[in-house]
Amino acid sequence: MCLLQKPYDLINATEYVAAHCPEAEIHAIVIGTHANAVAVQEICQQRRIPLTRVADPDLYAYCAAYLNTKRHWPRALILSIKAALLPLAYFYWFFSFGRLAFKARQQQYDLVLLDAWRTKCLYVAAMPRGAFLVLMDGGFSTLHYGLCPAFESGGAVALIRRALHKQRPLMPAVLRHLAIRRATDATPFFTCYHDQISADCRYPVLSNSYANCRLLLGEKRVRPSVMILGIPLLKHIDAYIQRALDAQEAAGLPRDAAAIEYRFHPTDRNRAKLDAAYGSMIECGVRERRLYFSYPKYSLEVDFLEQEEIPAIIVAYPSSSIRWIEEVLGSSVQIVPMVER
Repeated sequence: MCLLQKPYDLINATEYVAAHCPEAEIHAIVIGTHANAVAVQEICQQRRIPLTRVADPDLYAYCAAYLNTKRHWPRALILSIKAALLPLAYFYWFFSFGRLAFKARQQQYDLVLLDAWRTKCLYVAAMPRGAFLVLMDGGFSTLHYGLCPAFESGGAVALIRRALHKQRPLMPAVLRHLAIRRATDATPFFTCYHDQISADCRYPVLSNSYANCRLLLGEKRVRPSVMILGIPLLKHIDAYIQRALDAQEAAGLPRDAAAIEYRFHPTDRNRAKLDAAYGSMIECGVRERRLYFSYPKYSLEVDFLEQEEIPAIIVAYPSSSIRWIEEVLGSSVQIVPMVER
């Protein structure tokens, strides 16, 4: 069973299955109804992976995403609604736990693949004991939350504890404890950041080199162009453009902002689907700088697997997507790093 909320989760899950249990049958549990969940659902349907959709147990995050689109509402009103949501969301965690525990009674899996995000940990906490857990990367949170040092110091138990402690608002302590108890010292960590964990770590680390993605990649044409992988809200866009222009010049290309493609972050895509005014705002910000822009169809990784052409130069901050590009595309694509400030 693979617990999924975004396409990157499915990529990591299929990588593990291809490398360690190629004969296994995959069943996907897609959590939520947001744009990332819809994207991973469509990919599962294309690949004929059986899936089950479940509601997002994080009521606060679900409602806050809509409240954040109401920029014309008084800020005091939005904050008051969010404050009132907190106790309701707290009890909704327990309601979701009971509902998942009832559904999970009839499910039998040998292996459960998940990252340490709270919604997935709740599902594992509600499952009957018996399935073997495998922890995967959850994206940039692996670096942002310091999960590699946590795993090295205390294994899967410490990794889940660190991840759940960093996420806000906190899941109820009782449910966090139940999720943490499902991990053992034998629970492995399947990660592309294996090089950041000491070779003599006493806990099981499994290297994710994206070998299956390299097989699926096929022949790609590399076009002489620059793509910027943006941060939500056009954060530091002018600094990115400057680096992209410098990269054009260094590669012998004309220094031309109109030839740069700005790829919006999936967070921008998700919020733009909820809030047309937000989408218009960020698109205007890119147009004012004479850049061509695009939204990810599914995710950067899946889109690159499907596209026939890929850019020769990518300007981006350190992220799981960049790590994927480095592992899968190698030297065919040049990464120009930005430091997120």
